[in-house]
Amino acid sequence: MEKISPRTRKKIYSIILAAGEGKRYKGIKFLHNIKGKNMLQVVLDLVLSLNFTQNIMVVNDNWENIKNNFKIPENVIIIKNKNYKEGISSSLKAAIKYILSLNVIPDYVAVFLADMPFILKKDVLKILEYTDNKNKIIAPFFFEKKGFPTLIHKELFEEILKLHGDKGVSQLIKKHPELLKKIPSTTKRIIKDIDYKKNLA
Repeated sequence: MEKISPRTRKKIYSIILAAGEGKRYKGIKFLHNIKGKNMLQVVLDLVLSLNFTQNIMVVNDNWENIKNNFKIPENVIIIKNKNYKEGISSSLKAAIKYILSLNVIPDYVAVFLADMPFILKKDVLKILEYTDNKNKIIAPFFFEKKGFPTLIHKELFEEILKLHGDKGVSQLIKKHPELLKKIPSTTKRIIKDIDYKKNLA
């Protein structure tokens, strides 16, 4: 039986963006231990618990050196972004190019960042309730700050391929603000990322 995402009958692929260099962190950020797990493993386990139709993770050239630190199921598609130094948009584009090469295109992609390990399952389930095909970009907001994950409808996949630089979804929102569905959130979990070791305090 084909898997569908919770509370929706839409086909949704998850995309975990894990190709950043983490220069500001001064170390291998994704290996940082959070409650007994590596940071990236925390994010991956969250995504897998949501039973998306397909799961994709975009990594950089250093993946071969660190991959044995994680438990990655065989059904997680690993895409190596050779252009990761061009910024986060290059990773998002790499994932979308792969998806567009498939026979079945999902209704939405759910974009997660590998350095945001504090998001909970209930935060994601709240956003998934708005995948009705009318909403083209769906994102949680803590006051006026956009959080993650962000859901993007298939009608915008070609637009994603036009993005450049170290901005991803925010570029799309700036170009098409009328397509954004804001989901109010009362928790900072949806905006808390890890750029520096002090952010883990």
